[in-house]
Amino acid sequence: MSEELDQNVNEEHKHTITPINGLYENWFLEYASYVILDRAVPHINDGLKPVQRRIMHSLKEMDDGRFNKAANVIGNTMKYHPHGDASIGDAMVQIGQKDLLIDMQGNWGDPVTGDSAAAPRYIEA
Repeated sequence: MSEELDQNVNEEHKHTITPINGLYENWFLEYASYVILDRAVPHINDGLKPVQRRIMHSLKEMDDGRFNKAANVIGNTMKYHPHGDASIGDAMVQIGQKDLLIDMQGNWGDPVTGDSAAAPRYIEA
């Protein structure tokens, strides 16, 4: 009887030993596949990346018929996408330069000539 209890206790507290380099390799591969599949590749349903989808949601939320400063849209989007205003601003400019989803006012730049957009406080969407 005591041998059975010892076996059960040992089985419950069994630990597997994994070398540090094995942990690092597994973690890195899992994170890399997460980034590729969930953040970097556009979704098949709408063709938008997560940051672009969050920008569009924020624009819809702020829609009152008037143009809003891009800086305000970026600030509102940061509630949903806390990865910094620069990445949100760049994504918003890329969406705007396609001239399909966002009505724009101001200097949004031109990807053909390489002109960059004005600062978000000067442009409106």
